[in-house]
Amino acid sequence: MLWIQVIICIALVIAVSSKLSQSADMVAEKSGLGRNWVGAILLAGSTSLPELATGVSAVNYLDAPDLAAGGIFGSCLFNLMILAILDIITGGGPLFQQAQVSHGLAAGLGSLMLGVAATGIFLADRGLDPVLGWVGIPSIVLIVVYLVSARLIAKFERRRRSEVLEQESEAYEYEHVKPRKAYLTFALCSLAIIVLGVWLAWLGDEVVKETGLEESFIGSLLLAITTSLPEVAAGIAAVRLDAVDLAISNVFGSNIFNMAILGIYDIVYIKGDFFAKVAQVHIFTAVIAMMMTSLAIVGLIYRATRPSRLYLTYDVLGLIVLYLGGMYIVYLG
Repeated sequence: MLWIQVIICIALVIAVSSKLSQSADMVAEKSGLGRNWVGAILLAGSTSLPELATGVSAVNYLDAPDLAAGGIFGSCLFNLMILAILDIITGGGPLFQQAQVSHGLAAGLGSLMLGVAATGIFLADRGLDPVLGWVGIPSIVLIVVYLVSARLIAKFERRRRSEVLEQESEAYEYEHVKPRKAYLTFALCSLAIIVLGVWLAWLGDEVVKETGLEESFIGSLLLAITTSLPEVAAGIAAVRLDAVDLAISNVFGSNIFNMAILGIYDIVYIKGDFFAKVAQVHIFTAVIAMMMTSLAIVGLIYRATRPSRLYLTYDVLGLIVLYLGGMYIVYLG
């Protein structure tokens, strides 16, 4: 019965994520905010909220800050791996060649937030973690940077779109759809993906317990993948809609939102110093995520073509090597 529920839930996540990506594309057109902002903030927030719900539960009811933080850092790594997955399934040339260079803004802000989080763990381990009440200053910085990031990306996207419109007219794909319907559809799909995401995370936890993997690296990896499935499904759906920018901005935006979630975990954890309860190994995970983000930025700027003997570009191949190598080292640790 458990496995039947898993299959049903995954099928529903895929179906709803497809509709969510399409409605997000509609919102981007109707609102004038653009795919970059809608993908990085709205779509990323919708697909990442299940992680917030499951993490808050782990922090409050299980008293497991390290488990919650591990899920966030693991999700950041897997989100960047999604870029490689999307590159593999795109047929019309390398993924980064089809994307706007402006994604580097969201990617850079995400890397900055990863650095802030890693610094918070490092300082807490040495008893130097500055706090305001029970909340660590790094957590406050993460939330503030997230809010600033949303504003910066919105302003940058508006400026970029105005420059494009001066040179050429913009093609509208959803003129037949009324704005109210687009917004309502996105809201309903977001609510559905949140519920399904929480259900999927719970099912993943039950599978891990039933198979006896709860204490293993494989168990943790399985849980990280299940919580990131909405991002994978939404990204694939966006690529199939020929909305590559929406898919890529969702990945970088999800990492930005994940770091803000880490700050929220600290706020709701009133039993002590949150960062002091987080293992040092997550600093390594954050560094790998920053390296992968930097490599993605290089790919966006350099726009490499695929070598004749390799299906993957070197930047995407580097993402895969960094992810697998990083997870292997974490496994050994």
